[in-house]
Amino acid sequence: MQTGKQKAHGNRAVAKREMNRLFATIISLVCLTAVSCSTEKIPTDVEQGPVTVAFRADNAVTRTQINGDGHSTSWQKGDRIALWARNGAQEFTLANQTFSIFYRESGNTQAYFTSTLPQAMPEGRYTYYAAYPLPESVEGTQATFAIPGVQDGRVSGGADIMVAVPAEASQLGPLEADPDLSLTMRHKLHVLRFYIPEGHNTLGEPVERIVVTMPQNISGKATTDITDAGAAMTLAEGSNTVEMQLANPIDASTADGYQYACAAIFPSEQYGPDDVMQVLLYSQNYATSVDNILLAGRTFAAGHVTPVSIKPSQEKQIRPKLRFRIATNNLGEDIQKITITAPDNINWDLSVNVPASYTYTFGEKDITISAPKGNTIGADDYFEFAFYNKADIEILEGKTITVTYESQSAIVTSMVTIPAGASTSNPATINLDVPYLYYEDFSSLSSSFENHTEHTVSDSGNPDAIWLNDYGLNEWSGARIGGKTDIGIRICCRYESGMWVKAIYRGRVDSAPMAAIKKGKNVKVRVYFDYSSAQSHNNGQTTYWAGTTTNTDKLKGDTDIENIIIQETAIDRDFDISETDKSYETRHTNSYDATCGPESRLSWRVGTNRGGEFGSNGNYWLYIDNIRVQIVK
Repeated sequence: MQTGKQKAHGNRAVAKREMNRLFATIISLVCLTAVSCSTEKIPTDVEQGPVTVAFRADNAVTRTQINGDGHSTSWQKGDRIALWARNGAQEFTLANQTFSIFYRESGNTQAYFTSTLPQAMPEGRYTYYAAYPLPESVEGTQATFAIPGVQDGRVSGGADIMVAVPAEASQLGPLEADPDLSLTMRHKLHVLRFYIPEGHNTLGEPVERIVVTMPQNISGKATTDITDAGAAMTLAEGSNTVEMQLANPIDASTADGYQYACAAIFPSEQYGPDDVMQVLLYSQNYATSVDNILLAGRTFAAGHVTPVSIKPSQEKQIRPKLRFRIATNNLGEDIQKITITAPDNINWDLSVNVPASYTYTFGEKDITISAPKGNTIGADDYFEFAFYNKADIEILEGKTITVTYESQSAIVTSMVTIPAGASTSNPATINLDVPYLYYEDFSSLSSSFENHTEHTVSDSGNPDAIWLNDYGLNEWSGARIGGKTDIGIRICCRYESGMWVKAIYRGRVDSAPMAAIKKGKNVKVRVYFDYSSAQSHNNGQTTYWAGTTTNTDKLKGDTDIENIIIQETAIDRDFDISETDKSYETRHTNSYDATCGPESRLSWRVGTNRGGEFGSNGNYWLYIDNIRVQIVK
């Protein structure tokens, strides 16, 4: 294709001959589709109930996907066509009826499309109209289609638009019937067919992304009249850029064969003398551009293909990258999948490099990396986000991404901040720390509170438990419970006696459920917690029980723990007898093993072993902080 760059006289002659040859070989995409319907007689009284009807398309140039050779086409799994049928009274019996591909013969020589109608079509003659792909919206006979701004280089997945020339035929019948309908489909878009000439791929590796920018809008929402295949289209929400994320990356073509990437664009008006096409190329590790391609006097008409020779002309640049690896794993179970979610107001615009046999799924906000079946992601395995522009990493610096880890039994999430200066390192390494199955350091405790935990002359009875949601501990509950902002919680047991009769009013706390465990899974876990003890009286000691429950209610202190793991254990006090500072300091660590499912809650219950006395009282406290839960293998 002619470019705006000056060339020597000999090169101009070669270029002129090449251009003449390209224009002489522009391919018309006007196409004929042989479509069949039933010739079997259908009773005038229409059969009630659903009926499946079909037609056949068997002309090669009507197929919807361009193959790797850049010339031949093929039907795709999932292709769907919209069909209209208007009777002699000018009423639409079928309107935007979806027909789905049912069967493709070997070699893609023909394909069958079927649809189930609420009832058989009345016998008679109809005028048929058709369109591909299914329109996004229809108003009367005006149908609107999307010309994608991101395509796969094969004009597949509905990137092309075709409208049928109106045709008259009988009512549609079953697939087994002989054809009575022929449709001529016309392509409404222009196709640019890009290739790299032999010896000109200076990137040194296949091109996986091509960005094309032109002076006129080439993608957007195209509207046309489905009853007039030759009608001009209108374009709304237009963009002058099309990006190709190549399903099949291309390298330089050779004498043995060409490699093509194709883009469907909105037909153009004639370009002016200074108009140019700009092309950017990206491989897995590098980026470069092509000299501006002169468009003077050119018109890109509907139903045609234009070959475009792309020769990288600028020095290749290394693409900026973030490299992710697992540094620590606190979950206790190996990771099978990792999902990276972009910050608010940012969508991912990058490509992904993964180890051999790994796979990934790509979305605007979420990218999921999966280890091969039967394997896990280890500390030596890393994956990379390769950005197209340095500015895309710069905007991430200081922002937080969400990282979700999936193992065989659990799904856990953590937040990771992209460090300042990440754009100046290439690659910038992001170390991932897989979180615990459950972790609570009470940093989310939004305000201090005391609920029947402070020492008074009299505080008898078993008070109702309370939910701790208002204090930032969602789905936690407790009875005789207190907390200090950002620090920890304490559970209290109240002792009162008189006439040699004693009463012990125990306290209790129950955590939120272990929701990170997958539904239907039960796993062995190890629960670590830091603790201390204090008491308001010299006599006796604080005692506690620990375990789990699946009870979803808020539970009073006189309720036994459903699954006790640590039986009543006495602990010496750590603080002064007056407990004046309420320091919430925890000085010891203990642990217990349990089997938990997603409904399991961690439970602690607090009492005292103080004996009977005459006319006395006292408070006994257990302080808890830094709860960590790991899966045990």
